[in-house]
Amino acid sequence: MLDLEKNKSNKNNNNLIFRLNRVIGQLEGLKKELNKDPLDQDCVQTFNQLKASINGLKSFGEAYMSEHLEDCLKQNVKIDEIMTKLKPVMSSVFKL
Repeated sequence: MLDLEKNKSNKNNNNLIFRLNRVIGQLEGLKKELNKDPLDQDCVQTFNQLKASINGLKSFGEAYMSEHLEDCLKQNVKIDEIMTKLKPVMSSVFKL
């Protein structure tokens, strides 16, 4: 049973790493575009890349919370402490 859980956890982590790598690639594309001469920059492409990276990071956050929240809650932390720390995080997620 533990091997099944470990394999699932590894698969979830690989999925999360894939998502992060994709966002990192989009951010690198933004950086590359900004390093160009301003006359050679494609502002529409830059805005699309920015939007894609923001959406990718939001998607990563949603997937991370979905896949790891239960594990975080299973750690031997008092529920009051979890709520105190989690409320501001949850509140800020929706302000992105």
